[in-house]
Amino acid sequence: MTIHFRRERISADLLDPRIGFARTTHDNMEFRYDPLTGRSTRLAHIGAIRPQKLNYDDYNGENKGYCPFCPPQMEQATSIFPRELIPEGRLVRGDTTLIANIAPYDTYSGLVVLSEKHVLTIEDMTVNLLRDAFGLAAEFMERVKKHDPQIPYYFMGWNYMPPSGGGLVHAHIQVFGSRDPGNVFFSDLHALSRYKKETGHHFWPDYLTEEQKRGERYLAQVGELHWFVPFAPLGFMGDVMAILPRPCTPAHFKEKLLDDFVAGLSRLFTFYKDKGVYSFNASIHFSPDRNSEYPLVVRFSPRTFLNRKYYPPDANFFHIMLQQPVCVVWPEETAELIRPYFTA
Repeated sequence: MTIHFRRERISADLLDPRIGFARTTHDNMEFRYDPLTGRSTRLAHIGAIRPQKLNYDDYNGENKGYCPFCPPQMEQATSIFPRELIPEGRLVRGDTTLIANIAPYDTYSGLVVLSEKHVLTIEDMTVNLLRDAFGLAAEFMERVKKHDPQIPYYFMGWNYMPPSGGGLVHAHIQVFGSRDPGNVFFSDLHALSRYKKETGHHFWPDYLTEEQKRGERYLAQVGELHWFVPFAPLGFMGDVMAILPRPCTPAHFKEKLLDDFVAGLSRLFTFYKDKGVYSFNASIHFSPDRNSEYPLVVRFSPRTFLNRKYYPPDANFFHIMLQQPVCVVWPEETAELIRPYFTA
């Protein structure tokens, strides 16, 4: 088994009414296959869609309505954890607060509310704020592990601003201790084990070496973390990933490693701000216990409405019914745009 960047160019012929129904060929499309799992991504409509600007005033002030995460509602309207898990009920670090999810998705389901401010812009997310938020999330997961050592998987998810799928605009990160970390995780985990069995090597060091050698999608190394644009993205507007190519549990996600992660994330957020990205999804998966194959895996994917007339979301039947990502940007061009933010 070798690392293979497989791609298949596809084309379509049609009679275009814009040019008198002349025959034309569209060949700006590809199928790409993830080098680890073989999962396919469909690249099409390249350059036709741009992030739609959000007006923050539409979600703030008199327009925001009732929000349980805003003061003074927070103390009375949000859940607390059982005392045997979190004796304090909630955890606070700086401006961030960890609460129990009142509508949990799992046995251990927490929310880190990033600030008292209802609409937190990307510019508002300072290094200190991000460090407190992710540090608090890691502390919660450590406490879950101490309370219930049989829980094997730990991860975070973030739905930031519409149309990312978040039920509340007020910025918050979801944190989980779980027995099921999702299909992407299991698919990656099985492929990592297969690669090790067939080659005798760990996949991620080999992959990162290959990406650095090619120089097409690799961004930079920030501390121990390697940042790059994946060959076959999951997100509609492309992804950015960070990998720590060694085992990393929530107990390791502190001090210098946390600082390195936040430093890289701040560079990505500066790029988002400059390019008008107003919404994203994110995930952070930690290594399962006693598994040296799966490292720390970070993924951020911008989200957008397709237009501001009908506000259609960027997810469609390809994503939902076929479980096949559609991406409308070339990963190599995305990397070229982002790289200066990581190398300046």
